[in-house]
Amino acid sequence: MAFIAGIDIGGTRTRCALARRDKPHEITRKASVATPQQGPDAVLDLVEDIIRGKLAVDEPLCGIGCVAPGMTNTQSGVVLEAANLNNWVNVPLVAELERRFQAPVAVENDVNAAAIAEARLSVSGEMSPVVYVTLSTGVAAGIVIDGKILHGANYCAGEIGSIIPSPEYLDQDWQPNGCLEQLAGGIGLAAQWTNIQGTAASTTSALEVFQAADAGDVKAAALIDKATDYLAQAIVALVCVLDPEIVILGGSIGLARPEIAERVRHTLAKSVPHVPSVLPSCLGDDAPLLGSLILAESCSSDSFSGSAGSSSSGS
Repeated sequence: MAFIAGIDIGGTRTRCALARRDKPHEITRKASVATPQQGPDAVLDLVEDIIRGKLAVDEPLCGIGCVAPGMTNTQSGVVLEAANLNNWVNVPLVAELERRFQAPVAVENDVNAAAIAEARLSVSGEMSPVVYVTLSTGVAAGIVIDGKILHGANYCAGEIGSIIPSPEYLDQDWQPNGCLEQLAGGIGLAAQWTNIQGTAASTTSALEVFQAADAGDVKAAALIDKATDYLAQAIVALVCVLDPEIVILGGSIGLARPEIAERVRHTLAKSVPHVPSVLPSCLGDDAPLLGSLILAESCSSDSFSGSAGSSSSGS
């Protein structure tokens, strides 16, 4: 039986899945492990261990799709920069995975892959544009127009984490994460909460901020309200430029906090002439992983020529 593999490299977890080539939307086996922080080689060693060990793949794969949280050149197969992964700059992901697995590989930004999965599997195929916004460790958008991902001239389309939502934040250096991501993303919320608490702890997570707000902490609630407003402003900008039929919210924070979607709907209703549907992801945490399997199916082959770097996203 012909199998393909999908790989979702995340800032905190790395997940791998198998599916039949003729049914890329049906995961047959999957596994998840904490992402190593020692750099690309350690992550790829982990991926190989998951696929060969935990998923028990002992036969050649027909294709592999791999997604990562950063700007990715889908033509050269290189991750240009992944801010939330350690030392991920100009990583030749296609070449390395093809060398390890002797199978054709396609790579993509994780949010773009999630957007493709949502557009193909959870909404009407006639909808266009479709905008997928993830709110998790970081903040980003995937934009699907007529069934294809908008990559941009430098593979940076949808990197809304760099949006500056208020004039007071102009002329500051927000690299590598970007202003909106530092103000509204999980990594930014955690850092702001650490400063508010006056602690030096580096283990604070965004979850602690939401837990404090739920317990009645006024400062935590105010921090979350401001972050939600900044995100809503960014989505208003996306809607004004793209005029999408639907905006899908995903990511661990976006899915866990329905009040965020409600705030976005409220802001859009008062701001734009044509309000798109704003819905939570139907695919949940599996959206990037299913996107990686769609990529794998698009590049799959019964034979492998070893032409590293020639694979593309197929989207």
